[in-house]
Amino acid sequence: MNITSKGIAGVVTSVLACGIWGAGVSGPTTSQQAYAASSSWGVPNIADLVERVDAAVVNIDTIARPIRDPFLDMFINEGITMPEQKGVGSGFVIDPNGLIVTNFHVIRQADIIRVTLANGTQYRGRVLGVDPTTDLALIKVNAKGLKSLKFIQGESPRVGEWVVAIGSPLGLSHTVSAGIISATNRGIALNDRVNFIQTDAAINPGNSGGPLLNMAGEVVGVNTAVAARGQGIGFAIPAATARQVVEQLRRNGRVERAWLGVSVRDFVTQKLTGVLIVATAEGGPAQLAGIEPGDVVVSVDQKPVRSARDLLAYLNMKPVGTVVKILVLREGQRLAIEIELQAAPNAAVRR
Repeated sequence: MNITSKGIAGVVTSVLACGIWGAGVSGPTTSQQAYAASSSWGVPNIADLVERVDAAVVNIDTIARPIRDPFLDMFINEGITMPEQKGVGSGFVIDPNGLIVTNFHVIRQADIIRVTLANGTQYRGRVLGVDPTTDLALIKVNAKGLKSLKFIQGESPRVGEWVVAIGSPLGLSHTVSAGIISATNRGIALNDRVNFIQTDAAINPGNSGGPLLNMAGEVVGVNTAVAARGQGIGFAIPAATARQVVEQLRRNGRVERAWLGVSVRDFVTQKLTGVLIVATAEGGPAQLAGIEPGDVVVSVDQKPVRSARDLLAYLNMKPVGTVVKILVLREGQRLAIEIELQAAPNAAVRR
């Protein structure tokens, strides 16, 4: 199951996997302390880490029964058996009672989901909720007392930190690869709602949905895509995004997104970089707050906005009902406008 779209420096093929993770604020963080404690001559002790976390990583096999076309049935011998569509991916347990995170594309259109633990035990999985926008899904198996992983809390990944990816590339379950965080806040054409983490940890088809871990064994990202023409270029959904989406899927089975109600495009001149408001939705939050076509957004909640992707990724993290303060440039004047975000209508362009 591959999706090809133009991305950074060429073509990005998604539906494979990539991972990313890390930590870093001023002063030693949890992952930095773990790295210092478990490394020798600067090389992290990955073997100990894998022994601690491997049991929480699962292999996911899917079967999609073929859909018969009544028109074709008129011309196809009834004795012909249409082949089933099989897929393979990865996932990881986030709750001992059988909650598992994976990519949406791993289980999309699947009629049967089979989850296999590290010890070989198999369970039938059922979907609790999906979010195609971020390519995340939450599934459930009937089990208790499973080994589970935690998303990193409150720490930002740093470029250069060691990370480990575990998954089922090419169906080879519980394969371990290691690398570093190559970059953060990567925008790729695959998804304008997520600023991805980039890693050089080896990723292949089947790694999708598996965890990318820091040296403390915390999940920093969900492996999601790789660059088709490059080696050592993979992408993961950051933990902060995944954690928020998974919480909503767990609670409601779906994700309710905030809506600004605007059409936008990048705005760049020699003196100014921001986002141009091309149009506002009738009766939408932006229009009601006084935003006008032609306004240039330069910051949101005092955070600089340099592209439409920046604006979308920031709003994607905000729950419905949040009040944001947007600074716009209008005819040479800077105006601060507060907007209460509403739930996106089903048919709306979710901006």
